[in-house]
Amino acid sequence: MSYLHSAAMHNRINLFLIVIIASCLQLAGCSLLSKPKEWFEKEEDPREPAKLNKLETEKIDVQRVWRNSVGDLEETYNKIRPYITDDRVYLSDAEGRVEAWQIEDGKRIWSVNLKEEISGGVNGGEGIVAIGTENGEVIALGADDGMERWRAKVPSEVMSLSEAKYGVIVTRTNDSKVHALDLNTGAISWSAGKGTPPLTLRGASQPKVVGDLVLVGFDDGKLMAINLRDGEPVWEVPVSTPKGRSELERMSDVDGEFAYLDGIVFAASFNGRVVAVDLDTGKTLWTKDLSSYAGLSVDRERVYVTDADDSIWGLDISTGATLWRQDKLLYRELTAPLVMGNYIVVGDFKGYLHWLSKEEGKIVGRDNVAGDKIEVAPIIINERAYVLANNGSLSVLQYRK
Repeated sequence: MSYLHSAAMHNRINLFLIVIIASCLQLAGCSLLSKPKEWFEKEEDPREPAKLNKLETEKIDVQRVWRNSVGDLEETYNKIRPYITDDRVYLSDAEGRVEAWQIEDGKRIWSVNLKEEISGGVNGGEGIVAIGTENGEVIALGADDGMERWRAKVPSEVMSLSEAKYGVIVTRTNDSKVHALDLNTGAISWSAGKGTPPLTLRGASQPKVVGDLVLVGFDDGKLMAINLRDGEPVWEVPVSTPKGRSELERMSDVDGEFAYLDGIVFAASFNGRVVAVDLDTGKTLWTKDLSSYAGLSVDRERVYVTDADDSIWGLDISTGATLWRQDKLLYRELTAPLVMGNYIVVGDFKGYLHWLSKEEGKIVGRDNVAGDKIEVAPIIINERAYVLANNGSLSVLQYRK
């Protein structure tokens, strides 16, 4: 092949890629990859994941209770989460298998195969379990028996679902809209939302029900409180303001975990900041410049945040001032940090769970729990950690004080 012929082919390939990207940017809610780190070829990205050094640790009394698997989650681009009640765990794989397990031992109660490509869920309440699909359907199953109750069509791919409350469940779709669905029929009770920026992160934070409000993070960097009963906006707060010349620089999604405690909402955004907001008024109480797409958690003394480079921060809950920063897990694609007893825990891209001291952020424990990437933040309930990996395994760990 001549040089000219090779160059011409190379140019055509480049032109093809440019057309694909340009076309993508014209689509509402277009998002190419799940994390900014993945936008670059590996050989071009100098940020190598931190190596794990041997720890001199205190003894952490954590017992493995049980482990089960529903099936592979690798095929879904979004974060499928377990839905956990007092006596059951509900989980779906990427291809539509939904199962209910006993919470004490992980034994299967029921299993159904919907044969759908799952993109959002699992969540539920008031007798139903719901999942969302890539083709824009929400499917409600009976929590007791797994029997299908209804299917509802929404305008776009389902990214996440709220808890069911007051007779509705709220779905966040890929077009940056939310829709409340009637729990009895699946009919849309109300819709609300925002315009979608040309380029966004893949995924969406789970709408969070607090009292009679639902809190929703949007791709334009806004956090909105919506009345759960009628869909009327109550307040809107900019967690981030898009800046920069390129669409990449202007990305400001609120996609990570956010938290609520004692009348205050805490949220973070990519290319933005961490904010504390009064739930009743929407007044911003403090801000901290810190970029995060994983999100945060809180206790009564601190806010814990995983930033965009995978440093973990401990911030004063009253002021947002930095108390400590842990940077020994850089670029390991960490989850949001969750409080577990006297520690916080994060999962990483190799299936490790890391325990850090809440007081100073020191890494005090580590366990290869999953053997595959932990993309969803562990769920902590009653001193138990429910750790979901991309291979579909759910490991349950019990912490004893």
